[in-house]
Amino acid sequence: MKEPGPQLGERLAVVELASAFLVVRESDPEDWLVRFEKSPGFPARAWAENMADLYNRRLRMGAGSPTPPGTRPPDYHP
Repeated sequence: MKEPGPQLGERLAVVELASAFLVVRESDPEDWLVRFEKSPGFPARAWAENMADLYNRRLRMGAGSPTPPGTRPPDYHP
């Protein structure tokens, strides 16, 4: 098992499998972060690509998380 390392600042990519689309770090495509199952009526590819694109765009812009660690957004409802 690999030691956890810094993960911030790593670009995300999308990998297509027969049954799903995976969102992975470009540096480690074998270790997926999110899996979107292919199923009728669910745009799995679009969800995966949107997630990766949005994250990568924020990296390019240097934007951090809109919510600092340890806090909750004002509109959070459990």
